[in-house]
Amino acid sequence: MLTKSRTGLAAGVVGIVGALISALRLWLGNSDSLTQVLWAEDGVFPLCIHKADFFSCVFDPFAGYLLLAPRSLAGLVALFPLSAWAVVTNILAAIVAGLIVAMAYVILRRGGMGQVVSVLGGLIPVLIPIVGYEALQALGSVYMPLLYLSVLAVVFPSALNRWVVFSLLLLTVLTIPTTVLLLPLVALWWLRKAINLSTFVTWSGALLVGGLIQFMVATNASKPRAVELGPDGVSTWANSVLPAFMTNIPGFGSASADPSAFPSIDQWSLGWLVVIAVILISVALFAFVSRSAGALVFMGLLFSAFPAIFDGPGNRYFVVPVMLFTLAALVSLNKLLLGRTWWVSGIVVAVVLALWLPQLPAGAFRSTPAPAWSDEVARVSAACKADPALSERIMFTPFWPPNWGDALSEPTHPSVDCLVVWKWLN
Repeated sequence: MLTKSRTGLAAGVVGIVGALISALRLWLGNSDSLTQVLWAEDGVFPLCIHKADFFSCVFDPFAGYLLLAPRSLAGLVALFPLSAWAVVTNILAAIVAGLIVAMAYVILRRGGMGQVVSVLGGLIPVLIPIVGYEALQALGSVYMPLLYLSVLAVVFPSALNRWVVFSLLLLTVLTIPTTVLLLPLVALWWLRKAINLSTFVTWSGALLVGGLIQFMVATNASKPRAVELGPDGVSTWANSVLPAFMTNIPGFGSASADPSAFPSIDQWSLGWLVVIAVILISVALFAFVSRSAGALVFMGLLFSAFPAIFDGPGNRYFVVPVMLFTLAALVSLNKLLLGRTWWVSGIVVAVVLALWLPQLPAGAFRSTPAPAWSDEVARVSAACKADPALSERIMFTPFWPPNWGDALSEPTHPSVDCLVVWKWLN
C-alpha cells in the first residue's frame, strides 16, 4: 500500500512537471503563444460544436476518420467565450499532457523500471525535440501521446488493470486508426504467456471493434482520405527513420518554419540498411537485453512505416516512433542503472538533458501566432458588426485551413454566420 501511495505521489509530481514543460516549451518559442495561438483543428472543432451540436461533431469524420479524443476535448473549449479559446485550449492541452505523462510514469514504474527510466520515459511525450516541431500542446495531436501510452500499456502488460487498458486502447483506436497495428504485439504476448486468454480477447476486441468502426466511417466519409502506395513511399520511409531519431541530437534536426523539416538520407540503399539494422537491433534487444525494449523498437518501426509509406513524408508520422525508439534506449539501460551508485544515474540524466535542453523551445512554425487569435476575433467581430447578415470564415494558426477551408465540409468548416458569432461576442 505504501509503494502504491509513493508511486501515486511521484506520478502526480512528474505529471505536474510534464504539464509545465509542455506549456513552457511553447512559451519559450514565442512569448505570445499561450494566449494568441489557436492551432488548426483546436479552433475548428469547438467551432463545429457551436454551429451544430456536440454529438454531431464528435462523430463527424475529419481527414476521413474519427478523432474521438480531440473532438471530445473540444466540447470543453466550446463552453468558453470565443475570445478565450486560445488560452483555454493551451491550459487544457497542458493538463492533458500532464495526465498522460503521469500515467506513463505509473506504467513504467509498475513495469519494473527504475526511477530514472520511469521519470525520463514518462516525460518523453513533452520533452523530446521532435515534439516541438508541430505536435506540442496541440489537442488535435493528442493521438500521438495517446498512442505512446497505449503501446506502453501493452508492452508492460501487468502494469494496469486489463479493463483500464481496454478503455485506453478503445479510446486510442477511435482517435487514430493505426492503433490496430498493436494487434501483433498483443498476440505475441499471449503466445509467450505474458497475458492470459481473457486479456488477449479483451484487448484484441478493443482494437478490432474500434478498427471496424473506423473502417466503416472511412468508407462512408463524404471526403475520404486518399490512401495509396506512392512510387516513392517505401524509399521515403526507409530514408527517414534514422534522420527522425537523430533529431534527439542538437544539430541533426531543426524545428524550423518547415513543418516536415528534418534531414533525409539521399541514398536509398543506406535507408534500407538503417531499416534492416533497426530490425536486427529489435530482435537482439528482445532476445538478449529486454523484451520490452525490443517490442518498443519493433512497434516504432511499424508505426513509422504504415503512414509514411501510404501517406507521404511528414515529421508527424515519426513523432511516436521516435518516442518509442528513445524509450527503448532508456529501457535497455534499466538494469545497468538499478542498484548502481547515484553518479551512474546522474551521468545518464546529464547526457539526456544536454541533448534535449538546447532544443527545448518549440519551433517557430508551432509557436508563432499566425494570425494572433485576438486579432482574428477582432477582425471577425468588426466584419459582423458592419454586416450582421454576413457569413465569415475564421482563420486559425498556422494560417489554417488553406484556401479558407475549401477542402473541409460542414459542420467541420471555418465558415460561420455572423448571427452565430455575435452571440458569443455579446
